[in-house]
Amino acid sequence: MTDDAAPGDKASRRATLAGQAAELILQNGLGNMGLRGLARQLQTSDRMLLYYFGTKEALVIETLARVGEKFRSLLGRYSDGPRLPPGRFVAQVLAMGRDPAVAPYMRVWTELIARAAAGEAPYGTIAQKAVSDWLTWIESRLVPDPAHPERPAALLSIIEGVTFLEIASPGATRQVEQYLTQALDAQ
Repeated sequence: MTDDAAPGDKASRRATLAGQAAELILQNGLGNMGLRGLARQLQTSDRMLLYYFGTKEALVIETLARVGEKFRSLLGRYSDGPRLPPGRFVAQVLAMGRDPAVAPYMRVWTELIARAAAGEAPYGTIAQKAVSDWLTWIESRLVPDPAHPERPAALLSIIEGVTFLEIASPGATRQVEQYLTQALDAQ
């Protein structure tokens, strides 16, 4: 493709590449976000990726936005039913994280947060948006409790911690759901 390609063609190809890159990230994690390795997997060159996205940062941002869109759509399946007390909610989300359709998103989420915590650009900005989205979703799924506005962030911290430990040491958190359900709903 040359620089004089029709703008619609370039936008279409960019969207296709972002979608394919999102699928690769869901399959393999964020470790494949190097331009050359990603280009090879997408059967293009790193120069063409820069042609379509301008910068590696723009490629990462757009690709992870695609992952986020797909995940928000998937969360729709878990958004029906009555609002839950905190313990039952945490148990539901931890069980959801074991669903083979959801597990890749949880792994990418954990990698994103780790990279943001390490100060890697542009992951910090992306993580802030992801955290905001998570908190909004969590609040929408909980039995309302205006006296504790910190609840969604506290529960997200628990979910992220359990998810991280389970990724690092599969099976290590096997009994956590039951304990958390009882502890969080005992109040």
